[in-house]
Amino acid sequence: MTEFALFCVPTLIYLVVQSRGRDRSLDTARRRVGIDWGSPAAYEWALVLMLPLVVAGWLIVVLVPAEVLALPGVTNMQVTTLGAVIGIVLRALGEEVFFRGLLGGILIRRLGFGWGNLLQALMFLLPHLALLLVDVRMWPIIPIQFAAGWLLGWLRHRTGTFVPGAAVHVLQNIAAGLITA
Repeated sequence: MTEFALFCVPTLIYLVVQSRGRDRSLDTARRRVGIDWGSPAAYEWALVLMLPLVVAGWLIVVLVPAEVLALPGVTNMQVTTLGAVIGIVLRALGEEVFFRGLLGGILIRRLGFGWGNLLQALMFLLPHLALLLVDVRMWPIIPIQFAAGWLLGWLRHRTGTFVPGAAVHVLQNIAAGLITA
């Protein structure tokens, strides 16, 4: 829950500041950060991304040694309780609001898709690098997280909303939790 709040607060601040600016409205600010349900086509693209992202989650389980996955703090993605599922959902939603909604929206608008999406995907890695402090054998997570961040950024750019990507992110994290359970 804390991560969700930490990831959402900067976006809320952006919405307030932008909606109070000259010639701006809350609706314009909301669209800039990708808060929109999206079209049916957006969810079709999200479904296309689902398979490679679930395969990527499975690769983590295959490439990271079982004793590393069993370490305290690493197995918090296991789907064993309703509280764990809620935590997985909130973490994924918060990451999408911040990385694809706020950062992706700003960076892609200012730098273009190529550089903006690359930068948001690299920034998405920063909190995940802490996993290497737990055990360096968790390194396969890093390129997989980068690829997931880049693909979800592409989806956000293609559809104009982070919501379909958030749905994919949630489902992928739950699938990964089920695989490690």
